[in-house]
Amino acid sequence: MKPNFFDQGSPYLHHPLLTPERTAKEIDFILSIIDIKPGGKVLDIGCGAGRHSIELARRGYTVLGIDPSEAMVTSARERSAGENLKTEIRQMRGEELLLEHEFEAAICLFTTLGQIADQEDNRKLLDNAARCLHPGGYFVIDIPQREWLVSNIKLSENFDEGEIHTEVERSSDQELKIITEVFTQESRECQRTFLLRYRLFNRRELTVLLENAGFIDLEFFGGYE
Repeated sequence: MKPNFFDQGSPYLHHPLLTPERTAKEIDFILSIIDIKPGGKVLDIGCGAGRHSIELARRGYTVLGIDPSEAMVTSARERSAGENLKTEIRQMRGEELLLEHEFEAAICLFTTLGQIADQEDNRKLLDNAARCLHPGGYFVIDIPQREWLVSNIKLSENFDEGEIHTEVERSSDQELKIITEVFTQESRECQRTFLLRYRLFNRRELTVLLENAGFIDLEFFGGYE
C-alpha cells in the first residue's frame, strides 16, 4: 500500500491531539529560541493543514507554507482564508524549493523530514532550507528521537472525533529505521485505511545531515517544554 496519510479525509485533519492549545504551545517555544520579530518572513516546510503557518500569521509573521499534499494545501488555504490571514500556501515539496536568502527562519515540524524515504531527498530538503535563509537565519526541526520512540512505541491505540472512530496499529523496522502506522477510520458512511511511514534518526545522524547542509551552532531539545 502506498503511503496516503495526507490524502483527502486524513485522520491528521481531525486528530484530537492536534489542538489549538498544543499548536500555540509549540509556536511559543519556537519563538522563544529564535530571534525574529513579528513581520519577519518564515518558511513552513511540510505545513500540512497549516497549523503552525496560521498560528505564526496570527502573531504578525509573514509566512509561506509548502506541502506536497493537495488535500493538506486545500485545508490550509481554507483555514487561512476563514481568518482573513495573508498566509501564502503552495503545493510543492521541500526538495523542489529554489528560493535563496528570502527568509529569516524556516521550520520543518511533525516528522516532515522523516516522511521522506530516500536519504538523497533528505539532503535536498536540508540543502534547500539552508539556501532559502538569510545569513544567520534559524532552522527548527521537530522529529522523534529514534531510541526513545522505539522503546516507548504504542503498538495500538484508538480515538474518536465526532462520529469518526479511528484505530491505529504501529510497527517498527529497526533495520530500516522506519515506523509504519496504519489508521483504520470508520464512520456511518464508510471505512477507510490510511498509511503513514517515516524514517527515524538519532542525534548523531541528524547532526551529520545538518552540518553537511551548512548549518552551524546546533542546539537539541528534548521536547517543547
